Amino acid sequence: MGSTGRGVEVRESSIRLIFRVEGKRMCETLKTDGKPLAPTPANIRYANRVADEIRQKIRFGTYVHADYFPDSEHSTSGRSITRGEQLDKWLLTQAHKANSTLKGYRVAVDWWKQKLVPELPLKTLKHSDILLALASEPTWSGKTRNNKSSVLRLALQLAVRDGDLAANPINGLEPAEHQAPQPDPFSIEEVDLILAGMAKHYGPQIEAYFGAKFFSGLRTSESLAMRWENVDWRRKQLLVADAVVLGVFKTSTKTNASRIVQLNSRAMACLKAQKPHTFMQDHGWIFPDPRTGQRWTDDEPPRELYWRPMLKRLGIRYRSPYQTRHTYATMLLMAGVTPAYAAKQMGHTIEMFLRTYAKWIDGGHNALEMGKLEDLLSPSPAKAAHG
Repeated sequence: MGSTGRGVEVRESSIRLIFRVEGKRMCETLKTDGKPLAPTPANIRYANRVADEIRQKIRFGTYVHADYFPDSEHSTSGRSITRGEQLDKWLLTQAHKANSTLKGYRVAVDWWKQKLVPELPLKTLKHSDILLALASEPTWSGKTRNNKSSVLRLALQLAVRDGDLAANPINGLEPAEHQAPQPDPFSIEEVDLILAGMAKHYGPQIEAYFGAKFFSGLRTSESLAMRWENVDWRRKQLLVADAVVLGVFKTSTKTNASRIVQLNSRAMACLKAQKPHTFMQDHGWIFPDPRTGQRWTDDEPPRELYWRPMLKRLGIRYRSPYQTRHTYATMLLMAGVTPAYAAKQMGHTIEMFLRTYAKWIDGGHNALEMGKLEDLLSPSPAKAAHG
């Protein structure tokens, strides 16, 4: 007995295949119906073909041990889970998440399944496969790239916990740098046109909702969570302590700190206009969906049903509803309020506020500050008379 030189060992009453998988030496007996294959010339030729096939699959990363040796101690886990199956498995574990969240997860999972050849065994996935997939989308923003990577990271981490992967192949992926969208505020004339259009075409509740956003400076997540119990009518203040994030109501804001927002006359007018519609409702929300009476779970419905069509109807250049917040911040600055006060109203640190709105701080005060300098440099009437 002996070896054919192709990883096939011919023994007295059996044939063994010898090969390496992921650095581990395998020595397996070929069987049929659970019995060792007899070392006949025909069976030896068959064994050589199987050995060649196994080597090729190992080279291309498609080898599954259980497909050839189901009774082997190395095949106790059965068929290896595929990349696509792992992504689907992880998605099922997220079924408790809000619909808006699941929608984003499904989009990401579908994208990864298109890029990573879902039929291949999960354990063959390499870090370079992930890098090449991401590199195929050079126009993505850093935020989009990070969101897609986050979904894959979580799906692969589940595989590590389940024992289907020894390590997470996405580990070491550097997060993409991204900049938050720059402030691109609306003019007060545009604000008035938008709100008048909302009232005419969608009714007073939609007008009041977007008006409150324009004149309070709340984040979208905060405006969705506004409650009547947090309005102090006498002091004209609003306690901002809650947020709706990815469909989940949270008793905390983005910065995990509540704040008091002083309400100006136009913000107060919006709340007073909304009061007859929802103030006596048991749910306590100021701006629920007027179609259903239920709380908005995210900003997509008001954005797509009302905001986008209205800007298109008015011929106003499209900007995200988040720019209502930037619009209010620039209103404060152009009115001459101090950056410290404006930052407090917006829920920013002063450093963050100055960095975000430096352009408007400079623009609003340049003329004033230059006027001070000109007063100093200009000759006094007395000096002019002596000259």
